[in-house]
Amino acid sequence: MLLLIFVTLTLILSILYPSEVVKYPNYVDWETILALAGLLMVTTGIRESGYLNFLSCKAITRVRNKRVLALVLVSLALLLSPLLTNDVTLFVTVPLTASLGEVLNDRDFALKLVVFETIAVNVGSTLTPIGNPQNLFIWHNWGVSFLTFVKFMLPLFALLTTVLFIFVVLSFKGLAEEPKCMLKSYDRTLLWISIILLAIYVIALELKVYRETFVVLILLLYAVLRRDVLKRVDWTLLILFILMFVDFRVLSQVKVISNAVKSLDLSSSRNVLIFSVITSQLMSNVPASIFVSKFTHDWLAICYGVNVGGNGFLLGSLANVIAMRLVKDKKFIKVFHKYSIPFMAVTAILSLFLV
Repeated sequence: MLLLIFVTLTLILSILYPSEVVKYPNYVDWETILALAGLLMVTTGIRESGYLNFLSCKAITRVRNKRVLALVLVSLALLLSPLLTNDVTLFVTVPLTASLGEVLNDRDFALKLVVFETIAVNVGSTLTPIGNPQNLFIWHNWGVSFLTFVKFMLPLFALLTTVLFIFVVLSFKGLAEEPKCMLKSYDRTLLWISIILLAIYVIALELKVYRETFVVLILLLYAVLRRDVLKRVDWTLLILFILMFVDFRVLSQVKVISNAVKSLDLSSSRNVLIFSVITSQLMSNVPASIFVSKFTHDWLAICYGVNVGGNGFLLGSLANVIAMRLVKDKKFIKVFHKYSIPFMAVTAILSLFLV
C-alpha cells in the first residue's frame, strides 16, 4: 500500500514537473541505498538462522507474571533493534508474541504487547546509525563517525527507554498461564556467517572503504550458500527508499512548499526538532528526514525529531505499518494509538530539554 502511494506520487510529480525527471538519479543518495542493501541481507540472514526465535523462546520460558513477561519481550525488542534494524526485529518478535497469545489464550494481552514491542523497536533503533533507515541516511549525509553518532544519540535513547519502561510497568499487570514455547534448533553456520558479515560490513561503512565490494561479496556468499535468504530480503524497501528520495527532493523545490518551510525559524534546534516530529507524523520519519535535511544542517535536531516522531500516529514509522501487517488484527490501530500518541507527546516535550 505504502509503495503504491509513493509510486503514484512519483508519477504525479513527473507529470507536473517533467523537467525534473532527468535529475531523478541525482536526487537519490545511492550510498545510503547501497548501505541499506547490505544491511538488509545480513540481518535477514541472522533472522533466517532461527537463533532469534530460539533466544526469544528461552527468554519467556517459565514466566507467569504479565508485567515481567512484557518487560522481557519489550527489552528483547529494544536490545535487538539497534543492530538488526527496527523492521527486522519486528519480524522476529511479532510472530512469537502472536503465538504466545494463542498459548495463553489471551489475544488482547498479545496485541497490547505487540504495540509496545513496536514502540520499543522505534526506541532501540535510535541508538545506532544502522538501527533504522532515517539514521542511516543522516549518518551518511553528514559523515558522522559511528561512535560519535552513538554518543550524541545516547541521551535521547536513555530518555525514550526510561519513559518506555514506565509505560510498560503502568500498562501491564496480572498473571498468565505458563507459556509453552518449544525450543527449536537453529542454523549455527548461517548465524555465524551473518554475524561476521555484519561486523565486517559495519566497519567498512564506518571507514568508508570497499563498501561496494562488500555488498557484492555478501550477495555472492548468500547466493552460493543460502539462496533462500536472498528470497526473503525485503527488496521492496529499497525501491520505496529510492522513491522517497526522488519525491521529497522534488517537493522540497516546489516554491510554495519551499517558501512555507523557509518562513519558519529553523535556526533554532528546538524548532527543527518540533518540525521534524510534526513532519514525521504527516509523511513518516524516513521521508521526513530527507525532506527536512533540505532546509537545515542541524543533523542532531533532525535525528532527534524523526526518531521521536516514529511513534505517535501509525504513519510515523514504516515499522508501525509492518507491525500492523504482521499482527493482522483490526483492533491494532486503535490500541496502537492509545499508547503511542501519549508516548510520543511525553517524549517530544522531554526531548526539547536535550537539544
